[in-house]
Amino acid sequence: MDQGRKRSEPAELFAVLILGLLLRLFAGRNSLTENGILLPGYDEYYHMRRILFTANHFPNTLWFDSYLNYPRGLEITWPPLFDQISAAFCVAFGQHSKAGVELAACFVPMIIGIIAIVVVYYIVRELFDHKFALLATFMAALAPYYLLYTMFAAMDHHCLEVLISLITLLFMIMAISHSEKKYLYAFASGVAMAALAYTWQGADIYLAIFLLYAAVQMTLDLKEGKSSKETATMLLAAFAIAFILVLPFGNASWLSASFHGIGAMIIAISIMFALSHITAKRKISWKAFPLSILIISALFAMLSELAGGFFGVGTMIQSGLEYIWGGGMIGKIGEAEPLIYDAETFSQVVFSNLGLNLLFSLGGMAASLIYIRRSTGTKRQGQTLLLLWMAVTLILTLGQSRFLYISTISMGLLISILFFFLLDTADKRYKKGSTMAARSPRLVAAALFLLLVLPTAWDAASFVQSTPPAVAGDWEESLAWLKENSNTTSFFEAPQKTAEYSVMSWWDYGNWILYLAERPVVANNFQAGVEDAAKFYLSESEEKATAVLDARGSKYILADYSMIYGKLSSLTTWANEDLGSYMKMEDYGSQYSVIPQERLFNTTLGRLYLSDGAGTGHFRLIHESKTFFGESSTKSMVKIFEYVPGALIKVRAGPGQKVGALLNMTTNQGRRFIYVNEAKANGDSFEIRVPYSTESRNECHAITPYLVFSGNKDAVKMGNLDVSEEDVINGRTIELTI
Repeated sequence: MDQGRKRSEPAELFAVLILGLLLRLFAGRNSLTENGILLPGYDEYYHMRRILFTANHFPNTLWFDSYLNYPRGLEITWPPLFDQISAAFCVAFGQHSKAGVELAACFVPMIIGIIAIVVVYYIVRELFDHKFALLATFMAALAPYYLLYTMFAAMDHHCLEVLISLITLLFMIMAISHSEKKYLYAFASGVAMAALAYTWQGADIYLAIFLLYAAVQMTLDLKEGKSSKETATMLLAAFAIAFILVLPFGNASWLSASFHGIGAMIIAISIMFALSHITAKRKISWKAFPLSILIISALFAMLSELAGGFFGVGTMIQSGLEYIWGGGMIGKIGEAEPLIYDAETFSQVVFSNLGLNLLFSLGGMAASLIYIRRSTGTKRQGQTLLLLWMAVTLILTLGQSRFLYISTISMGLLISILFFFLLDTADKRYKKGSTMAARSPRLVAAALFLLLVLPTAWDAASFVQSTPPAVAGDWEESLAWLKENSNTTSFFEAPQKTAEYSVMSWWDYGNWILYLAERPVVANNFQAGVEDAAKFYLSESEEKATAVLDARGSKYILADYSMIYGKLSSLTTWANEDLGSYMKMEDYGSQYSVIPQERLFNTTLGRLYLSDGAGTGHFRLIHESKTFFGESSTKSMVKIFEYVPGALIKVRAGPGQKVGALLNMTTNQGRRFIYVNEAKANGDSFEIRVPYSTESRNECHAITPYLVFSGNKDAVKMGNLDVSEEDVINGRTIELTI
């Protein structure tokens, strides 16, 4: 019977892997379009840019990009391993063209996700048994948030980050469990640690779990009167290998944090081992050991402030903690916000499947502690490490919701442990009685399985019903139009030198513009240039707005519906402004109404998006997308504006007059609007800067000449005026007497 079970184990695991593969293919199906590959999110587009570059310059990758943070350019601080692995996969299949690289690379996250599921199986198989491992593997295949990062076309390094973290954990557990091969597995774990550092700048967050394990295990060893030599040597061996492997790039900005962190952890483990040895040798109470660690940690924190952070290590730790748990990203970057930070987010989490899974995970932790108490020897140590790893990933998620991509793996593991613990408990109790449940153990198991697994399965099913890629539709069409209807910029494929001009947009859209329109951007998803972008859009004078554009070399500006009705809070947060002064929310009981305030209409964003550039002399609407919102005052989803010198109309009129110009316009979508601007007095004349010509060569064009008027309450004079495209582009002055 056992032999039959062993023979079925590979088949059962294979079935789960097939399920995981199909889910990932199905979830990413919308990325395959008739126009080629569309990636699902935002960061994926910069990864694909880097992968495309690397595939054509293998193994060299992109370290500086003049198309970012224009005109300064930006050093790329993403560690390169994910992009290089993806590029190597493309090269192996002979793909170097843009379309070929995109298609081949999009399979890499799926492959990584399937390998991660296998690793989960072997972690749990090592510490429990096949049944535990199979359920944990099934839960990992379903894990909703990791599913999003490992579906077809999910080109983000976090999929590899999770896999390598799991591999590091697996080899460390193997080193604990197999003393005869301890150093072999420790070596493998050290290699994985280095790979993690080459994948993500925050690798120290995961590596610190092993530092925490060292402290806990040494405490338990002291309590039980055992030596911690094996624990210390195993961990030091792994960290030493990692340190050697990251040493060649230790001073690089993208690796220095991990390099210093690994070095600091080697020192910390050595100090802890020395303390544990002294405590045991002098027969001091084991309680003194954790207390001494806390005291030394507090002293280190204080001294690092006085001593300049001990070569930057103290400062790095402090900034890392503030970044993860400080809540500094609330209102700025959605994925970097804490999971729960106010009453609304508390309610959203608690009354959701995620909330149920968190509750089940707490039960799983309790069950894990019971299993640890029942276990002995190396299995107990391995289970302790696993519990710490799962607990830390859950805590990380409380600091930043982005860590759901790894904590949902932990939740699946904990739910699996809870399931078998409850099943074993029920089995023991029911064997003593003659209840119906005792006669129907399968019914109990099925009910328990549905209760614990259904929330995860439900979320996985809803995530698989994927929405179209975020850029699909209006943004895709608008960027394709911009690429075809604006002057091509230089150095796109080898972005070392500064190109001719840039595009101003909010940072969310920077990677899209760079990759799909192939134009340099001021702000992108690395938040470089975001302060100037916020300053531009919220500026309340055209002079301040154009000063930003001039400094940044911007020729085109993009604005969309979401910047007004979704992302405005982010703009105001970055600019340290009060959202309430731009937008009011009225509560009508059953619904809320969002009401723009006068200050919003006075901003550059308001003048452009809400008023089509009315009241400005340098910004003209040149394209709008096809989806419209509103009834009385329709607004397209995406609008593209051009920054032009503008023609200067000088009107001679007497004092006390009001002078202005009005122009009837039609957009590329056939929507009509009126451009109007008021003149400013300058000596004995009035001046009006206008951005539109009266020629019809552009898609968005005038349908009448300018109506220029001057007058007061007693009388008004009017005259028509034609303005050529050359007048607008060259900033010519046109004199007019009415």
